[in-house]
Amino acid sequence: MTTEINLNKDIELLLAQRRLSGAFALLDNAVASLDGNVWDIKSEIARLRESYDYMSRYALEGMPDPGRGEVYEELADGIRRLADGLNRQSRIADAPTLYFNTLRYEQTQNGVSINSLAAEYRHVNDRLSFAVLAENVAQAQRDLTFRAEAIEKRLFNLIWITYPLSVDDQETISSLLTDQALPEHFKSLVIGGVTMGLLEYYDERRMRLLMDAYTLQSPELSVRALCGLLMAMWVYRSRPMSRKLRARFDSLTEQPLWDSDVKMMLLQFVRSRETERISRKLNDEVIPEMMKLRPEIEKLKNRPLDVESIEENPEWAEILEKSGVADKMKELQEIQEDGGDVMMGTFSKLKTFSFFNDISNWFLPFHTSHSLLTQSLDQTTRMLCELIVNAPMFCNSDKYSVVLSMEQIPESQRSMMASQFQAHSDQMAQLNLSELNGQQKGRENVANKYVQDLYRFFKLFRRKGEFKDPFSTSLNLANHPLLAGVFDDADTLRLVGEFCFKRKFFEDALTIFDRLSLKMPPSAELFQKMGYCCQSLGRTRDALTYYSQSELLNADSRWTMRRLAACHKALGEWKEALPYYKKLAEFNPDDVTIAINTGYCHMETGEYDEALKCFFKVEFLSGESERSTRPIAWCSLLSGDYVRARKYIDILLAGKPAAADYLNAGHLDMLTGRYSDAAARYADSIVARGGDVKSFLRDLDADRHLFASATDIDEMLMGIVVDKAIAQANS
Repeated sequence: MTTEINLNKDIELLLAQRRLSGAFALLDNAVASLDGNVWDIKSEIARLRESYDYMSRYALEGMPDPGRGEVYEELADGIRRLADGLNRQSRIADAPTLYFNTLRYEQTQNGVSINSLAAEYRHVNDRLSFAVLAENVAQAQRDLTFRAEAIEKRLFNLIWITYPLSVDDQETISSLLTDQALPEHFKSLVIGGVTMGLLEYYDERRMRLLMDAYTLQSPELSVRALCGLLMAMWVYRSRPMSRKLRARFDSLTEQPLWDSDVKMMLLQFVRSRETERISRKLNDEVIPEMMKLRPEIEKLKNRPLDVESIEENPEWAEILEKSGVADKMKELQEIQEDGGDVMMGTFSKLKTFSFFNDISNWFLPFHTSHSLLTQSLDQTTRMLCELIVNAPMFCNSDKYSVVLSMEQIPESQRSMMASQFQAHSDQMAQLNLSELNGQQKGRENVANKYVQDLYRFFKLFRRKGEFKDPFSTSLNLANHPLLAGVFDDADTLRLVGEFCFKRKFFEDALTIFDRLSLKMPPSAELFQKMGYCCQSLGRTRDALTYYSQSELLNADSRWTMRRLAACHKALGEWKEALPYYKKLAEFNPDDVTIAINTGYCHMETGEYDEALKCFFKVEFLSGESERSTRPIAWCSLLSGDYVRARKYIDILLAGKPAAADYLNAGHLDMLTGRYSDAAARYADSIVARGGDVKSFLRDLDADRHLFASATDIDEMLMGIVVDKAIAQANS
């Protein structure tokens, strides 16, 4: 058994301090703790240390060395690679994860390499293309398809767990991606394997492979490679690229579609963050409400509820409108049209098929030549598969889920589904014909569905806890130093900022709006949104600053006035909030909420008569209710008008009193000399709090100012009353 090593944090700290000698010492200690043959690691440490010693000697002797910077970067990169290698080596023997289980299995397969499997796959693929000439065509195609798929899975696994990729590995994988004779679904799988291996351990050869794959002509391969590259760049954003890789990256940014593609990927990553909210809305709001309405709808037509045919009966639509379900469904439809993932909640329940136990299948594009679709399905299901291929609402793993679930559905329902898919496919075909920007739209669709596939893997795979989930972070590419230039113009910053703001990702929106504010003239609207972001994040003082800046540019904005008033109120700055509420009242004299807040501001500043005017206005506008009764009672108590206070407290006690109402009733009894009644009311307040005495004492202490002028109420008397109240509450 070996000891698991985790060097990266300590190594990065030493490299940041430019203490390479200390980093080498850490590596030496780590190697000494490992069992087994680690001579290659020791040899590499010795080689790097020797290079560092030579470079240091030249530097200390003052000798000119124009390549010193590049050598230093290579040494630092080498140290990082060794730290990764040692971390990995320490886990190979007994780590229980799928990665290391797969690695240990492959280590027992002598003579098998990425290159040998690639050669075998090419051979099988060639034979498959000539299978039509075989004596038994169906049998030959079946056998060769099974063999090809087995190699595809094996190659995915081997690419995934090989670290680091050798020069030969890199060249073999590159040749697979550029081989025109190989199927595109296989190349997509290869890109998935490269990406997953890169997310396990940083490897510049993998980064270069993804960069090269981005330049391929196929939109499917290009976008998948870009997605993997950008995710890796975000995950390893604190890790500098070597000069050679940086040069390759710089050349990549000169590609014609680079800027638009990176922006597109950012929007897809932002959309993915909405997935959980959308699923909750569907499962917690829409579906339960639909189930509640089921009996009522089925009374209108004697057949089981079919959501798809609701529009056949206007009365059904009316029921949905009244219940609010129609609005929720409309919102979900708009989210889907905007690229949101409304299918995650539904299809999460269809990922338990054994097909999804193989990690490679989560990265496999849906294709009708797969043995799953050609070997065991009936004619109707095969026709359905042909239609599903181009169905824009499903990502690849969801398409496989649909097909796998077909065997559990009666043939009559499969036929109905096929006809519905046919109609939908015809509509989408017409829509695609009318699409003006076909190329970019096609790339956007690939990105949207691939991100959904990746999201499902990291959230639904049976062993998902073993993987570093990139979606657990913000994936905010606009904040990456190497990508910031893509988002440097005002139009792009506004687009991305509004995109995040609309989806309530306020931290990201604020960061982007802050950058935008430096690239455009001062804007009242922009400061409003920055203020709203801060307010939503609980940063009330910062929100107040932005709202004040917006007010300077547009003093007549009622929305800004409301926000300024609310922020001052939240900060307890009642005197500062009052002028805003007064001004808002001029615009909206019958607004009950404004009247209440104005009253509270007057009350908190000791202007009880003015406060009561506001609360009586609320009572007049909305009738007798707790909204007006409770503040009138409290204000009367504060102002010493105990007769009015008694009247309104009695109204509250006759309704559904809260713990605070009993507390205030006790205060009134204390101030009017009814100490026994006060103890009873305080006891009621404790009971209303579920027996929470601490909460009661805390609120009582906050109200001590009420008794400041009452000379007949001293600490001893208050102590006796409170003691009796607690005893009564506990009896």
